[in-house]
Amino acid sequence: VLYITSPLLFYIGRRVINVPYLAMPNLLAGRMVYPELIQDAASPEAISRIALDLLSHPEMRAAMSSELDGIVAALGSPGASRRAATILLNELH
Repeated sequence: VLYITSPLLFYIGRRVINVPYLAMPNLLAGRMVYPELIQDAASPEAISRIALDLLSHPEMRAAMSSELDGIVAALGSPGASRRAATILLNELH
């Protein structure tokens, strides 16, 4: 996962947003599932190192895929917005 923005936006964002990860799968899992390269860490060397690791180690890709399957399963079945709206409407009545 790569995030690069303007230096000013990055500076402001770091002071306003206080989360351990930026990628949604990592946030939902509460741990690093996907590598995150943010701002200066997203160098060509770092990107190529991670890409080569993933290409060279199918077990790493399989583990990441399995982690994502678990995250998706934890979110529940599709239709969360409709279920939430129904609950809210029922509470209002």
